[in-house]
Amino acid sequence: MTDIISKCGNLCSICPWGKWIRENQQPDEWEIFAEEVKKYVGYVPAKNPCQGCQTPDDKLAKNVGVHNFLRGCAARKCAFDNEIINCAYCSRYPCDQIDALNRGNRREEAEKRIGGPIPDDKYEAYVRVFEGKKTLDAVRSNLKPDEIQEVKTLELKPPRITPFPNITSKREELEYKTLHQVLSQIMNSKLGLKDADTLAGKELLDRRQNILNRLLWIAARYGELQGFHLSLDAITINTHKKGTSGFPTTESGWLRWLKIISEAGIKGKMEYANINKSDLISPIGWLRDRIPGTNDPAWWLKISFGDSLGGINTLRTLCSYASEIDERFGKQAYGRFKKADMRFLE
Repeated sequence: MTDIISKCGNLCSICPWGKWIRENQQPDEWEIFAEEVKKYVGYVPAKNPCQGCQTPDDKLAKNVGVHNFLRGCAARKCAFDNEIINCAYCSRYPCDQIDALNRGNRREEAEKRIGGPIPDDKYEAYVRVFEGKKTLDAVRSNLKPDEIQEVKTLELKPPRITPFPNITSKREELEYKTLHQVLSQIMNSKLGLKDADTLAGKELLDRRQNILNRLLWIAARYGELQGFHLSLDAITINTHKKGTSGFPTTESGWLRWLKIISEAGIKGKMEYANINKSDLISPIGWLRDRIPGTNDPAWWLKISFGDSLGGINTLRTLCSYASEIDERFGKQAYGRFKKADMRFLE
């Protein structure tokens, strides 16, 4: 069978969620198949099979859960919009989105999950399918220059930031105007992305900015000032993230996010409870927010502002600002925060 490749390089033709792998599968084989997928991938495949990434949205069945993921996939939307067979044909390959989808080593992650080497046949059946960049690299290496398509670019609009108000208090004006400038700088950061002017890159930037805005709000409103940084525990983060999609769930994910926020001048580090770190990792590899059997935090995030953001003085003003608008505006406070709205000072 000819390989059926998704826009981002996954192998639909052997994907455990795809319809092709099910064509010769007997009903009584399902349970064993599903258990093997869970063992090596970490999730149980849905019984209603996916019709494939290359299927247009209007042809995707509505009763298949994974199709919701396909419809929301930024790489897929970008490739369809640019009428590109797959991302290997794109002039920006490999873009930020492809890099984001191919972090880490899939085989190593699977072996860590099962606690030992993965047999080659199981690797080919359940892990190789999701090594999209490896597939795309092979496609790209065989393309001629005239087969590579120039990607459409977008005009990037600045985030909606409320202008700083006219106020009479010189002290408040100095403190809050500095904070307003800092928040504007953070909210205008590309967070290290080089392809934010493409459809996929813009969606990635928007998601990252949404996470950063929420994380800053949680830190400012619920964190504790300790020396030159704000400290917030894992339980507080998970309690107040309010369904913001994309928040890290693993240690490697959080460490990656510390690097992302550093692009905006924010420094961060993690500290862990004084227990065996393996006890802080769930069976599927997620970082627990509580020490098992207790309601005590398993880890803490420490955030500080670099000199370019004004250091501890700006951090203190940030906390005062978050507390003030939360008290004044309640549920509407976060909406004002992510626009750096300081009109209450008037």
